Amino acid sequence: MEKKTKSGITLTGQVVSTKADKTISVSVETVFQHPVYKKIIRKKKNYLAHDETNKFKEGDVVKIKLVRPLSKNKTWLAVELISSAPGKEVLK
Repeated sequence: MEKKTKSGITLTGQVVSTKADKTISVSVETVFQHPVYKKIIRKKKNYLAHDETNKFKEGDVVKIKLVRPLSKNKTWLAVELISSAPGKEVLK
């Protein structure tokens, strides 16, 4: 889901990998209707997003925001947690 605001473009997606330090891979699915055939089409794309504190886990649904380039492939910043992964326990 793409949303344009005054502060930039934000996307919502699911975390698919947290193997790199301070980096998460977020899978964003877009759903649209084909203009001629009227069939519903789903496309997925993975984005690398910066996660400074390594607080997001695999399966979490997060919001990412477009920022200046942080590395060669990383131009997104993980902003907030929308929902946590099912079955994940919160430690206090």
